[in-house]
Amino acid sequence: VDNLRLAEGYQQIIWTDAASHQYLEEAGTMNIFVRIGDTLLTAPNNDRILNGVTRRSVLQLAKDAGVNIEERRISVKELNDAAENGTLKEIFGSGTAAVIVPIKGYKHKEFKYELPNLDDSYAERFKSALKDIQYNRADDAHGWRVKI
Repeated sequence: VDNLRLAEGYQQIIWTDAASHQYLEEAGTMNIFVRIGDTLLTAPNNDRILNGVTRRSVLQLAKDAGVNIEERRISVKELNDAAENGTLKEIFGSGTAAVIVPIKGYKHKEFKYELPNLDDSYAERFKSALKDIQYNRADDAHGWRVKI
């Protein structure tokens, strides 16, 4: 599977739930975010999905920006339907080491989809905001920086 995935140009795997393989859970070892329309979706926490600090930070920054957020199960069918009808705008992973990694495209069975390049990318907006807070270039309204 890994050699085929790499040969086709994919660098990561989006994991689905173990019981039915119908719902997105993670992108590799990162939390996954999906933007359909202007709504930001992410899978809810459970015994397999970590409520990581970067995930929580992205959700808080999205709330601060007035972005509509839904923490709920995201089905593969919903993702594919949104891709087909043009409402899927972006997918990205978040994690401590990676911060935020945009996903450029995906394949599910024979269905392939390349995500559009956006001027208003949530991934880029929130990654920049997080880095600005980390490097003391922006106010830390939530008390995330800790002097050590």
